[in-house]
Amino acid sequence: MGAIEMLPSLKDDPPMDEARFLRFLEARSEDERWELIDGEPIQMMHPPSLKHQRIGSNLERLLNDALDASRHDLDAMREIGLSVPAHPGFRPQVDVAVVDRIPTGVYFAERFYLAGEVLSDTNTRDYISTKRLRYADHPDCLHVLILSQTDMAVEVWSRSDEWRGRVFRSGDDRIELPEFGFSCALRDLYARTDLA
Repeated sequence: MGAIEMLPSLKDDPPMDEARFLRFLEARSEDERWELIDGEPIQMMHPPSLKHQRIGSNLERLLNDALDASRHDLDAMREIGLSVPAHPGFRPQVDVAVVDRIPTGVYFAERFYLAGEVLSDTNTRDYISTKRLRYADHPDCLHVLILSQTDMAVEVWSRSDEWRGRVFRSGDDRIELPEFGFSCALRDLYARTDLA
């Protein structure tokens, strides 16, 4: 998902927390999509491109195939809200997340084990970097994936590698996430797109 911009009228207000953000959402149209990034409400790009949706769908399907075979307690879900306890002003909507099969939380999953973001044209480097760092602050998060939609490229950031990022660019590169029994060629994430 891509950010559009925060509302100008809110720039001078104190940072929002989850409770204030939920009140803010109640006053907005149901057609609008928002996330809370470091206390600022950010409107999401709507609708995302078809390629963006396909890449996210491929990741969700491949993760669920692996989880069905090896981790019946977990599910991959698309476009859900996440909660990071250390950051009350951070309530993002992620493109794909691995969460408990019966997730905790009402509006925001309180536990997640992977966060996957498909980059959009409107994503800035600071915006996606902030999200990646906040996801890594969640005590249960094991991996953060950042997937390009302009070229075949995926960044994989892993707790087991001390959150050092690895970039995969060759279609034959294999992405291995052993905690989920997940292994796929990079090209599988781009199936049914012009990048494949």
